[in-house]
Amino acid sequence: MVYVKSLLAGIAALVIAAVLSPFVMLIYVYVVYRPAANQAVGWDPVSFAKQPLSWLIGTLIFLAGFLWEFRRATSK
Repeated sequence: MVYVKSLLAGIAALVIAAVLSPFVMLIYVYVVYRPAANQAVGWDPVSFAKQPLSWLIGTLIFLAGFLWEFRRATSK
C-alpha cells in the first residue's frame, strides 16, 4: 500500500508540474526574455517533450513526489 500511495503522489507531482509549466514559461517570457513589440513568441510543448532534458526533468519531478510520500508513509 505504501508503494501505491507513493506512485500516486509521484504522478500527482508530475501532473501539477505539467499544469503549472505554461504559467512558468509565460512569466519567463514576459519578465526575463522581454520580446520586442513586433516579435512573435511561441512555445511548442510537443517539441519540448521530444527532448531528453524534458524527460529528465519529468523523471526528477516524479521521483521527488514519490520519495516524499514514501518517506512520509514508511516513518509512520
